[in-house]
Amino acid sequence: MSSSEHWRRQGNDVYASVEGGMAPSLQIQRFQKAIQCYQKAFDVAKTEADSSSAAKNIGRASWRCAKVHAASGAYLSQYCYTLLHLCKEALKNFSFAYIRGFNVMPHNWVTDILSSCRACWEDVAENMLNVLDIDLRCQALYDVTMAIEIKEIKGEAFYKLAECHFQRGILAIQNKDFKKCLCVLRDCYMPLNEAERLSHDTHTKSKVKVLEADVQMHMSMAESMQARQIGDEMFEAVVRNEETLNIDMVWEVIDWYKQATLRTRNITEVELEAIAVSRIGRVYDRVLKLKQRAKDYYKLAVELAHAMSPRTFVQEDWYIEATQVLAKYQSETVQSEEKQQNLEKAEILKELTGEMKQLKELENKDNTEFLTFIYKTFPPKKENQCLVLPTSKDDDWRKKMKKSMQRAVIHYHPDSVDEKMHGKKWKVLCEEITKCCTRRYEYMTCLFE
Repeated sequence: MSSSEHWRRQGNDVYASVEGGMAPSLQIQRFQKAIQCYQKAFDVAKTEADSSSAAKNIGRASWRCAKVHAASGAYLSQYCYTLLHLCKEALKNFSFAYIRGFNVMPHNWVTDILSSCRACWEDVAENMLNVLDIDLRCQALYDVTMAIEIKEIKGEAFYKLAECHFQRGILAIQNKDFKKCLCVLRDCYMPLNEAERLSHDTHTKSKVKVLEADVQMHMSMAESMQARQIGDEMFEAVVRNEETLNIDMVWEVIDWYKQATLRTRNITEVELEAIAVSRIGRVYDRVLKLKQRAKDYYKLAVELAHAMSPRTFVQEDWYIEATQVLAKYQSETVQSEEKQQNLEKAEILKELTGEMKQLKELENKDNTEFLTFIYKTFPPKKENQCLVLPTSKDDDWRKKMKKSMQRAVIHYHPDSVDEKMHGKKWKVLCEEITKCCTRRYEYMTCLFE
């Protein structure tokens, strides 16, 4: 019996003495003693077979010891490093046993080592390290991955490490911390490249491609947020120095915001694009005073927000700003149009002085005389619009007269006038006639009801 085999047997005896009902501290103590025996067996090994067997036993005992640590509160900060050390030792020795024993040990033995190493890795990644803080987990995964020497398992470990970094990036971008996001996502590239290089199965390679696309998408999102913040900082500087406006800086601000939109357009991140577009509108509104350009950009921002329905942004500052400015512009446009219309109407009323005098003289006339006069003097332009008056013999004369006045309102209403065909002058006159008819109709309504 070789010295290595002697120490392995001693270690096996100690290893076998561990029972499930024992206190965790006693289990850990015995596993550590077994590991010491296996380590001595490894140190005195003379052949590849002996060193492979010893390494396998160290890996197995380290894995079992790590599981006991994990079950007994090893996730507390003071135990994390011990747990991590045991995980690394288990995977390192399983890898050594597989590589050194591949050509000297039976096929079943080699296959069993590969299965044990994979099971150990999955247990470490999914159960032991997965409950750690995300930042600590990434560091632990890196250390564990570097301890693995079996290519296919190392490739899976690198992919898991890239996933962990990606999750850190997601958390950072959710917290609007684009600087950390950019830094963390760049850490994904090395493990992704290694995962693709070491893995040979198409499933893993496919997962790597998908994750690479996700990383690139979130990189673009973070870069968009970065460009927007640079633009925001420069915009504030422009506003503070408004008395000495630096027009070159203003255009640079717009360029940064446009850069923010371009970063998101390729990944269809509509919200970030809408925010950047609204910022461009702000520059045109507050600094350059180009209302139409500002209106176009604000309108686009609101349209992009509506395109994300059923999501709503009514509480977001950029959406509130866009809608308020658009409402202000709309109000100004309406007021301007009304002012222009009133000026035009005033000029036309000067031309209608005679007609207005005639309408004024009709105020003291009864409804029959009033309607007879306007239909005769200012007949409606449509052939089927004629005056129908009730006779004094009608029992429901009041109701029919009210109906006649209502028809007059319809016949002369300015909305029914074709301005292109009959001109603005006729439309304004119809508006004044409609006012007179409406007053009489309302008076009859109050009087008869």
